[in-house]
Amino acid sequence: MATILVTGSTGNIGSYVVTELLKREAEVRAAVTNIGRARTIFQPHPNLEITAFDFLQPSTFPAALKDIKKIFLIRPPQLAKPERDMLPFLKAAKSAGVEHIVFVSLIGVEKNPIVPHHKIENLILELGFTYTFLRPSFFMQNLNTTHREDISIRNELYIPVGKAKTSFIDTRDIGEAAAVCLTRSEHENKKYELTGPEALSYDEVASIMSRILGRKIIYKNPNVFTFRNTSIKRGMPKGFANVMTVLYTMTKFGTAKKITHDLEKILTHPPITFERYVKDHKEDFN
Repeated sequence: MATILVTGSTGNIGSYVVTELLKREAEVRAAVTNIGRARTIFQPHPNLEITAFDFLQPSTFPAALKDIKKIFLIRPPQLAKPERDMLPFLKAAKSAGVEHIVFVSLIGVEKNPIVPHHKIENLILELGFTYTFLRPSFFMQNLNTTHREDISIRNELYIPVGKAKTSFIDTRDIGEAAAVCLTRSEHENKKYELTGPEALSYDEVASIMSRILGRKIIYKNPNVFTFRNTSIKRGMPKGFANVMTVLYTMTKFGTAKKITHDLEKILTHPPITFERYVKDHKEDFN
């Protein structure tokens, strides 16, 4: 099996892709911006190579792409302009002989040309790659990363979606699904909508978290403009805040409540539940 390049390999999906590929005895090249940090995350492994990589530094492309036929691709949140930030790498990958890209996109992306994922899917298609588009719902891990401070310090879920429900998915399941799609040919040229096993309102999320964490977590429901402005004031980059505002506005109108069975078909086992996620990440919220 040829070496597989994993972008975002120290992130909350990519790290699981690396782990799951190594379980399957694949040869992996982990593309990272910080080699020292990567070496603290990954144990030495004969099938794992770590290489310096940055979408905005074309000088890092040749070493990353050497002898690569398959790529796991994920968009760094701060890169909001695909034609400027991602297209040079995709063109380099095509020239280097890459054949198959597994891209983490977004559920409902085909109806939402505003988000960067929509354009990236189109660029992959236009360049003629074999593709697998994984279109997940909202990550459970958004809570212990993007919203961690709100929960751990303020005991609140500060999210502008009203009573709408979300079919949260655990990034561990996305990572495993990506590894399966990178190592099994039947998933080529497929578009999968990935969700968890249940759709929850944020009132229900707050209730589950309160019970497991042993303290009251309150769901606060600001309007989208207040959410955006407050998020920026609390340190969220403006571009990321804009994307999150768009996504949460979509959620408010019911776009994230859909439950599919694509994930279970890929994994051949049930997805991780939200309750298990909170139990597994309990220390992150304290």
